[in-house]
Amino acid sequence: MAEGLHGPLTILRDRWSIPHVKAFDLHDAYFAQGYCIAQDRMWQIELIRRMAEGRAARLLGEGLLKLDKQNRMLGFAYTCKDDWGDENQGEADDYPAWNAQSDDAKLMLGAYAEGVNEAIRTLPPPPEFVALDHTMEPWSPLDSLAIIRLVNSGAQWASKLKFAQLAAALGKETALAMIPALPDGASLIVPAGEKWTGDPHPFREDMSRAMGEPDGVVAAGGGSNCWVIHGSKTESGMPLVAGDPHLQMTLPGQWYVMHIECPEFTVAGPCNPGYPGPLFYGHNKHVAWTMTHAQGDRWDLYREKVRLHEPAFEETHADDRVSFRGVNHPDILDGDEWYPARLVEPIHKVRGQVVKNIFNTPAEELEPDPLYYVTRHGPVIFGEPWNGDEEVISARWGLDTAPVHDMDAILALHRSKNIAEARAALLKLDSVSGNFCLADIHGDIGYQYTGRIPKRPAWLVPVPGWDGEHEWDGDVPKEELPAETNPDRGYIITANNHTTTPDYPHYLTYTETRFRADRLNELFASHEGKFTVDEMRRFQADVTSVVARDLAPLFAAAPVTTEAGGRLRSLFAGWNGELATDSAAALAYDAVLEVLGRESVRRHLAQATAAPQATLIEERRILYEQIMADSTLMLPQGSTWQGLIGAALDEAGVALEARFGPDTSAWRWDAAHQLRLRHNLGRDPQHADLNLPPIPAPGDATTVFNTVAEHGGGVGLGVSYRQIFDLSDLNAAQICVVPGQSGDPASPHYADGIERWRNVEYHPLYINWDDIRANQESELVLMPSTDGGESAPGL
Repeated sequence: MAEGLHGPLTILRDRWSIPHVKAFDLHDAYFAQGYCIAQDRMWQIELIRRMAEGRAARLLGEGLLKLDKQNRMLGFAYTCKDDWGDENQGEADDYPAWNAQSDDAKLMLGAYAEGVNEAIRTLPPPPEFVALDHTMEPWSPLDSLAIIRLVNSGAQWASKLKFAQLAAALGKETALAMIPALPDGASLIVPAGEKWTGDPHPFREDMSRAMGEPDGVVAAGGGSNCWVIHGSKTESGMPLVAGDPHLQMTLPGQWYVMHIECPEFTVAGPCNPGYPGPLFYGHNKHVAWTMTHAQGDRWDLYREKVRLHEPAFEETHADDRVSFRGVNHPDILDGDEWYPARLVEPIHKVRGQVVKNIFNTPAEELEPDPLYYVTRHGPVIFGEPWNGDEEVISARWGLDTAPVHDMDAILALHRSKNIAEARAALLKLDSVSGNFCLADIHGDIGYQYTGRIPKRPAWLVPVPGWDGEHEWDGDVPKEELPAETNPDRGYIITANNHTTTPDYPHYLTYTETRFRADRLNELFASHEGKFTVDEMRRFQADVTSVVARDLAPLFAAAPVTTEAGGRLRSLFAGWNGELATDSAAALAYDAVLEVLGRESVRRHLAQATAAPQATLIEERRILYEQIMADSTLMLPQGSTWQGLIGAALDEAGVALEARFGPDTSAWRWDAAHQLRLRHNLGRDPQHADLNLPPIPAPGDATTVFNTVAEHGGGVGLGVSYRQIFDLSDLNAAQICVVPGQSGDPASPHYADGIERWRNVEYHPLYINWDDIRANQESELVLMPSTDGGESAPGL
């Protein structure tokens, strides 16, 4: 018996632990989703909820305190509800974010929360809760809204701080080098030939002007590949849809796959733990979709002038958690007027209890919160306005105050019958800046850019917040976002590359890179005959780097002064840039890049001591662009690139021979390049058995089979899921879940996807019930409780 169900609910799990749900109605479909995810991933959704709300350090200790403070400062939770720390969450009217949701969205979020809470109420706690002596609070629909904001927030605000620091310390040219170049012939999602109305957006001019006027004053980026092919180019005669998101590699994984059937729709695909789905990848019986993040620029930073208001500000909260006395309250300048900054109540303290964490640090001994103030633009992220700073920086985000209507988009997508309806559904998305590729059973394919993007110039450093000249002009009209249907070339590729041509009239983003898209376009252009599912597998397995292939001849021709350097150099003669696990050249290539990056990009950026260092993805891209342009900007004085490459060959050759021996034929890339999957508790030796052993990995940050290792560390970012759909038979969908479906370390499905990930293998995602039953592992039937029925979703 389950409280809140409207009718019988059947959950069959197949031999890969995918839940297949047959629900009585729409409410029960999303109830089942919340229940199943909590059943398998209760620890994960509890942790991500606490991350969104800034309470994760209360579980895992001081290592997450900085992230907690950042997330509270950015306001993912307080924009959804006034005080999520209160035991009594109040009436629905207290929460504008909830009131802004449609009736359908409230039903979805409410049913999902009911399912999670039924699992919390009736199922045994996961082992992590037992280890931490933790009891989970009830789930609220507002928790899901906070998680949506967290998951889709992006990190342009941090990048813009970095740009400002670099421009101030090292000049505009260095800051501009942080922006990916768009060379002639670069791969575009909507390529030349598409005609846009209106005047072109002067992105480079805006950017150059902004970089010229910084004052005062890293996210490790992800990526994805996806494509869709028209049936005229496929062996089956129907479209093919493929995708593989590149995210932080976590344990448990980022995705939870489900198949749900109710009277309104059948849908299957990976869901984000914490809110209803699937959204980013999946299919129903009519439409299939896949996507990459478009990384739309939805953050701006504002310089705010501050004065302290007299008399002193004093506040004591009703529950006596936090008290501020004798603190001057800051006012913020707007034109010729001053207005009071809004104080956001810090909520890190625990009321009347000591919360255990893996460091056994009592919660009250953790560092107390600073004061969080919000200007008319957004939260203050830099500076202390209460402490005498006359100028601070605030961050404005398009979703910090405006309602998010993503639930309406998800439901409309699940109900869609063709790509026109799916596109209309996706245009309802507010939080997701995405490049979606679509196909339907009628044979049409399409592309749609999504998300709420503010309409303004490219402000890549903090701009004055008091002059009235740097305000947003609403949002880019969604009907003007890039889109395409049935292009003549017969396919659409997106891989975090530039979206479209320079004549597009709106500024969208600055972060796109082209390398994987260039390689995919090569694979498509060189293919002969009709495309098949097998080709899609081969493309997803590709580990040839166009960057490595371009640099190899330069490495092979560089002067060396040591025998070890000569042996290393010989590996690059004729090398095709393939970073296979058994490649000696790949091992050598990475070692040379590490030395080159240290001696050029890293050393140059380190002169701006206040600026964070570039991530490995950024560093390698900048290094490549500097070498190919033969730019001296980041070279040591008096050096040339050929001379520096030669010195790097010598140093790397000596180091590699000391580590792996002088016989280069025995070297392998996977000796140094390995996926490391650690559980959140795995840092503690007593929980080290929750971690997985290192997994040999091919590729790098520029290959289709994407694997990213930060300097000297294991692979921590890469392909987190794969899918291949043939619209001729959606029951034959092929997927790979990484590392596995279950979050329970004792389950055989905790990490059973790892070998499939490494070998680029797949398993079916069935929607036919005969096939599901033929592969059934378990069955659960839940019935409504006698006092259940049409209960209204609440908070």
